[in-house]
Amino acid sequence: MAEEEDISATPWGWTKLIFNSSIAIWALSIVTEERFVPALNVIAEYYSIPDSVAGATLMAAGASSPELFSSLIALFITHSELGVGTVVGSEIFNQLIITAGSIFYAKDNIIAIDKSAVLRELVFYFLSIVVFVLAVLDKRPSDDDETDMNHIYVHTNAAALMVFVYFLYVLTCANYDTILACLGVKKKASEFEPLTDGKNVRFFLLT
Repeated sequence: MAEEEDISATPWGWTKLIFNSSIAIWALSIVTEERFVPALNVIAEYYSIPDSVAGATLMAAGASSPELFSSLIALFITHSELGVGTVVGSEIFNQLIITAGSIFYAKDNIIAIDKSAVLRELVFYFLSIVVFVLAVLDKRPSDDDETDMNHIYVHTNAAALMVFVYFLYVLTCANYDTILACLGVKKKASEFEPLTDGKNVRFFLLT
């Protein structure tokens, strides 16, 4: 019986991986700050696109394109489950690390946040999680798989529902002020309710 090849990474391999990843992250931050965001601002201003809609469409498409191509490669080339892990893992990273990093990077650790906008994002994020869970509920063995492992099947109607929820989110962002007006909610951009950690003010919620 042939000896199995040892595919574990060496310390030198880990060093190169960490170094190259750090360079890639640094280069990506430069491109994003100096090219990507200004380009989006120009496009949004030229076509009179509201900031919330630009963020939900242009910014989201640009920021999520690496996940899209990683998922396509994992699905059609390597035939692995990396795609699902990439999507789920990146969302956790976005919600926790990027949010915390934005606060730390902001001047005086202060960011003004609209309560109604936060509520909108939370509602649609919860809805997207529910739709995603419903989409991956169908698990059964594949006919051509001898291992008898359960595989996740996402049907066309579930995929269509995901796309529908996304477009519903974009439409809500585009008409959010009108929706708030119909609900009798008034935004007071001049008043702030500071939230503190007992020592320093970290961020504000618009009341």
